Amino acid sequence: MPYLNIVTNQSINDETALLKAASKTVAQASGKPESYVMIAVESKTAMSFGGSTEPTAILDYRSLGLPSDRKAFSDALCSMIEDQIGVNGSRIYISMTDSERQNWGWDHSTF
Repeated sequence: MPYLNIVTNQSINDETALLKAASKTVAQASGKPESYVMIAVESKTAMSFGGSTEPTAILDYRSLGLPSDRKAFSDALCSMIEDQIGVNGSRIYISMTDSERQNWGWDHSTF
């Protein structure tokens, strides 16, 4: 149920390492089982932030329920992105969406 889409204007040298780090970070920071975590990555996307095309990223996080400490969650995700692809936290936006169970499909049904 936790889903994180990472979109960046940077090239990703090791997508597998990023996917693994993101999955582990989301599971730990959200308190959700990693077996339900889905990660998607879109790299080398044409993007600007503040009128600049310097390294930037936007993270779209969706889940059934959001972490109670969203500042700590944001810190965990920004730190992971800084470590993995070198984008400074001041150039990362994170959108967090709490989905209703009936609006989240899985395995031929909904949650």
